[in-house]
Amino acid sequence: MAIYGGFSTAMLGMMSQAAALDNIGTNVANVNTGGFKRTDTSFSTVLSNSIGPLSDVGGVRTIDTSTITQQGNIVSSEFATDVAIAGKGFFVLNSQQDASGEKLFTRDGSLEVVTVNDISVTGIGGASVTTKDGYLADKNGYFVQGWAYTGQTVSTTATPTSLRIDQYAFTDTFEPTTAATLGLNLPASDAIGKVRQYDISLTDSLGASQTAQLNFTKSGINAWNVTNTTSQAAVSQVNTVTLAGSTGAAEVGDTYTVTINSVNKTYTTLGTEANIDAVRDALITQINTDASINSAVTAAAGASGEITLTADTAGTTFTTTVAATNGGTLGDGTAAVATTTANVASTVTSSATALTFNANGVLTTPTSLSLALSFATGSTASVALDISPMTQYASSGDDLNVSYTKDGFAKANMKSFSFDEAGNIVGVFDDSTYRKVYKLALGVFANPDGLDAKNGNVYAISPESGDVTITSADGNGYASFSPNSRELSNVDIAKEFTRMMVTQTAYNASSTVFKTVDELITVARDLKR
Repeated sequence: MAIYGGFSTAMLGMMSQAAALDNIGTNVANVNTGGFKRTDTSFSTVLSNSIGPLSDVGGVRTIDTSTITQQGNIVSSEFATDVAIAGKGFFVLNSQQDASGEKLFTRDGSLEVVTVNDISVTGIGGASVTTKDGYLADKNGYFVQGWAYTGQTVSTTATPTSLRIDQYAFTDTFEPTTAATLGLNLPASDAIGKVRQYDISLTDSLGASQTAQLNFTKSGINAWNVTNTTSQAAVSQVNTVTLAGSTGAAEVGDTYTVTINSVNKTYTTLGTEANIDAVRDALITQINTDASINSAVTAAAGASGEITLTADTAGTTFTTTVAATNGGTLGDGTAAVATTTANVASTVTSSATALTFNANGVLTTPTSLSLALSFATGSTASVALDISPMTQYASSGDDLNVSYTKDGFAKANMKSFSFDEAGNIVGVFDDSTYRKVYKLALGVFANPDGLDAKNGNVYAISPESGDVTITSADGNGYASFSPNSRELSNVDIAKEFTRMMVTQTAYNASSTVFKTVDELITVARDLKR
């Protein structure tokens, strides 16, 4: 029986070395595959049951060992979409954009943007244009998962989703300014009554960038007053004059007077007027032909007996008074005026707040201002402005030594993006701001080497790997991200060729054993002849 067992031993040897050579070939083929993890081959003995005094029939079998936990070399990349994981964990992927597909994992951070849905955007000239959105994906088109920032914060406890990263993804996203800090020096040498102005930028309630002007007026020794001025949509003032009374021969001598900006316009009835509208029209003619009035106000006929007075320039105010004197017998002539549309100036300035500095030039009160602002678009802003860093030191010229910071950001298109070491995706917007828009999810496993390898250099959860823990890179000690970098395969080509030669030698040796056993059996067969 032992001589026949030589066949099985040699056969198992050839099969095992062939399996090892297959793994070596796969490793060598993927030496340049980003994030690829080689498979090592080890061997274990195989023994059959003992048969009487005969020795056991022996052999060998292969054991494949994954090296997923072993880091590949990280090299720099010229592409902003490339990012490498330095440490434990995997990029979290999903086969479907809505995250309803298969959950997969990879170490290959050579990412790209793939288009999915048609979207309508506003193009040049305000026309609606149809284009495509774009999502961050790996080279297989699987969607990278992560979390979106809300303002300056991100919650990593929610289920991660696909990351839309095209230039229009954040066009309607904004955060109004609610807090800001201003540090500047008001020159101590300024004369009382001197005004210093500084413009602060902010984001309003509609997501637009706005400017508010701060006006600092020196009111005394170590004392200043501050107001704020914003532009707004000017509105023309409208006053409505209402005339009433009988006309005809019995009402001769009734007098109606309209006074605009101290200029009087009077009409006295002749008794030939058909109705009160004749009086109205006569007064309108007088007003509109007087250069001292019509350069500021225009009169027009309204309802019966009504004169509508409108400011020619929005934001400028005018005064109107009226009077009616009865000269006829009925005595029913009346005149009244009301402002039916209030004047709104093109700028609005707040009431003053007093600032006090001590003898050392340090601001003592107040340390903050509550700014309630309105703008021409109808938007508003409520900003808590920290002015505690303000000083009053001697200064030459108009240098106020300003420092200003604020929260919030306006609506804008994203021009480009990059990664940081914490796995944040930082967008560069066309308003020259930098914003964190997403954080990459990191998948970690108790036994990463037990993951199930899939086509495309990705992995799936298996019973041996255990379930995934979804976390983030910063603060947990698992890993960090390396921007503008790629993780190479962990295949060492020199070692693979060394293993190849050893494997080839072992295979040849097993085949020689097989041939020798065959020759022994042939000789034994021929002995009985």
